[in-house]
Amino acid sequence: MHKDTSRTVEQGSVGRFTSKLAQMAEAFEMYQAEGRSLNVSFENDRLSEIRQGQNSGVSIRAVKNGKIGFSYSSKPDELDYVASAAIRMAPYGKVYDYEFAGEAVSPHTRPYDPSCAELNPDKLVAICNHVKDTVKSVDSEALVDCSVGGGVGKSRIVTSNGQDCTEQESSFSFFVSLRLAEEGNFVQNYRFGMANEVIPEDKILQEAKDAAEEFQIARKNAPFAKGKYPVLFAPSALGDILMPIGVSVNGTTIEKKTSRFVDSLGEKLFDERVTLVDDPFHQDGPGGGLYDGEGVPTQKRAFIEKGVLTGFMHTLSTAKRCGHQPTGNAQRSVSSQPSPGMHNLVMADGNDPLAQLMGRAQGGLYISQLLGTFTSNFLAGQVSGNISLGFLVDSGKRVGRVKNCALNVNTFDLLKSAIVGISKEREWVGGRYLPWLLVDGVQISAR
Repeated sequence: MHKDTSRTVEQGSVGRFTSKLAQMAEAFEMYQAEGRSLNVSFENDRLSEIRQGQNSGVSIRAVKNGKIGFSYSSKPDELDYVASAAIRMAPYGKVYDYEFAGEAVSPHTRPYDPSCAELNPDKLVAICNHVKDTVKSVDSEALVDCSVGGGVGKSRIVTSNGQDCTEQESSFSFFVSLRLAEEGNFVQNYRFGMANEVIPEDKILQEAKDAAEEFQIARKNAPFAKGKYPVLFAPSALGDILMPIGVSVNGTTIEKKTSRFVDSLGEKLFDERVTLVDDPFHQDGPGGGLYDGEGVPTQKRAFIEKGVLTGFMHTLSTAKRCGHQPTGNAQRSVSSQPSPGMHNLVMADGNDPLAQLMGRAQGGLYISQLLGTFTSNFLAGQVSGNISLGFLVDSGKRVGRVKNCALNVNTFDLLKSAIVGISKEREWVGGRYLPWLLVDGVQISAR
C-alpha cells in the first residue's frame, strides 16, 4: 500500500459519495491514502536537509460502457471532480473484464509503531552525527553521507463490489554511504535498512561500523585476472541475481506470454535448495500489508518451492486474463494504477555456516555490490553488470578489492546447476531477506 500520503475524507462523506458514484458508473474502486514523514540527511559529513512531509490523495477507477477510466488528485476533497474525470476517460481505457475486489477481511495483523509518528529532528540529527563519528573512528578519510527518518500512513479502498478496507502503517529507514576518491581509485560502500518500527540507534551504528571496516578492506587493491571463479554473493548482491525470477513470475509478463515460465507451473526449474517466498506478514519485513493495492487480502506464498515453480504474482486483471486466482500482489500509489509486485521476498536459508562458504570460495570473489544490472535482459535470465564492490578471497578472508571487473551470468542456469552452498545466516536488504550464495564457474571479465 502507498506509504507517503496525509489527510483522508471523513467516513460519512465517503459513504454518501460512493452511493452517488454507484449511480454514475457501472462499477468503481476508490483508493485514498494519507501520511506524514520526517527525514534528516547529511552530505559530505555535514547536515544538508531536514524534510518534513505531509501528503494525501485520492484516485478512482470508474467503469462506463464496459471500459475503465482512471483519475486522481492530491486533494482528497475533490471526489466529485476525480469521479467525473474518471468517467470521462473511460472510453479511452481498457476493457473491464474482471471484478473489483469483493468484501473480504484479512485474518492477520501487521506491526505498527506509533513512535514513527513522533520522530524528533534533534534526535535524528544526533543519530547522523553519531554515524559520522563512528565511521571516522574507523577511517578518518572517508566522506560520509547519511539519512535517517520515518513516518506513518493510512489507506482505504472502497469498491462497488462490497470491499471497504482500511490499513495503517509505520515505517523507518536509514542509509549510510562512505566514499573516497584517491588517485586512480574511487571507493564507495553503503548500508541501508528499512523496518516497520524505529530502528535502534545501536543497530544503525553497528551497520555504519561494519560498512567502514569493509570500506578499509576495499581501499586495498587486489590483482585479479579474467577467468572462471567461485563467487560468493552477499545478500546485497544476491538481490540482483534473483531479478530474472521476479520478472518471470510477474503477472504482467505471464499475461503477455513474454516469460519463459508461462507453461512451467509444477516443473522443477532450480536446485532443490532454492525456495523463494513472498511473505507480507513477516514481523521484520518492511514491505508487508494486510491488503494489496486493490483491496484483496494478501497471502504468504512460495512461488519457488524446493526448486519447483509453484505460482505467480497477480493483480485482479492479470489473474483473470491468465485464468488464475488473484494472489493479492497489486501495488500502487495514488497517482498510479495497480501492477503486480512482491511484498517481502524471503529466500530459505541453507545448511552451510558463512565462515565455511568463505573458505570454499578460496581464490574467488566475494561480491557485495553490482552496478548497472538494470540494463540486463531479465526475461532471458541474464544478469550483467560491473562489480562495483567485490573482494578477492584468500584463506577465508576478504583481502582486497578487485577493480575493473564485470560479470555476465544466466540466473536460470546458475541456480539450477552451479550452487555450491547456501548460508545458514540471512540478512534483510530492503524488502528482501536473503542468505549468502556460493556458486562455481562464474566467468569474470577484467581489464
